[in-house]
Amino acid sequence: MTYAVQILLLISAYLFGAIPFGFIIGRIKGVDIRDSGSKNIGSTNVGRVLGKKYAIIAYFLDMTKGGLFVFLFRFGIIPDTYLLLSPMLYGLLAVFGHTCSIFLKFKGGKAVATSSGAIFGYCPWLLPILIIIFFIITLSSKYVSLGSLLTAIITLISSFILYFIGYDPILNLNIDIYFPIFTIAMMLIIFYRHHENISRLRKKSENKININFRKRT
Repeated sequence: MTYAVQILLLISAYLFGAIPFGFIIGRIKGVDIRDSGSKNIGSTNVGRVLGKKYAIIAYFLDMTKGGLFVFLFRFGIIPDTYLLLSPMLYGLLAVFGHTCSIFLKFKGGKAVATSSGAIFGYCPWLLPILIIIFFIITLSSKYVSLGSLLTAIITLISSFILYFIGYDPILNLNIDIYFPIFTIAMMLIIFYRHHENISRLRKKSENKININFRKRT
C-alpha cells in the first residue's frame, strides 16, 4: 500500500506541474498565448500579452505547483513514510511537468516560476531574497532572461552554502545533499530551456523587457 501511495504522489507531482496555467489564463481571455509575444506559456509572456495582473496570477499559480508537494513533505503534512529521496524530488517532477506538459503535447514553459516554487516549498525565506535579486538584475539590465539565469546560479550557490551549514538557520530544519543535487537539475533545465535566450544575449539581440506591460481588459 505504501509503495502504491508513493507512486501516486510522484505521478501527482508531475501532473500538477503539467497544468499549463499560463495557457489556461490566455484561453480564458480569448488568446492562445503560444501564438503571441514570445509564444511561451510562462508569466513573462502572459504579462507581455495580457498585462501585469495576469502575469502575477500566472507566476503565483506556476510557483504553487512547483512548491506544493515540496512544502507538504518538508513540513510533515504528508508523512515521511511516503517520501522518496527528498521533498525536492517532487519539485523537480513538477518542473519537468511544466516544461514537458502532457496536456500540451509534451511542450511547456521555461521552468523559472515552477522552480522558484520548489525552492519556496523547501526553504520559504530564501525565495523573497532571490526575487529581490532577480528584480535588481532584471531592472538594471532590462533582460528578464539574464535575471532568470543569474538568479538560478545564485540559487544553486545558496543551496550548497546551506548544505555545508547542514541545517536551515531560520527554520532549524535539516538540509541534506539532495537540496543542491535537485537544485542543479532544475538549473540545468532552466538553462536548457533558455538556450535561445542565451544565444541572443551573446549576440546582443535579446529583447529587452517592456516595464509597462500591455494593459488588457
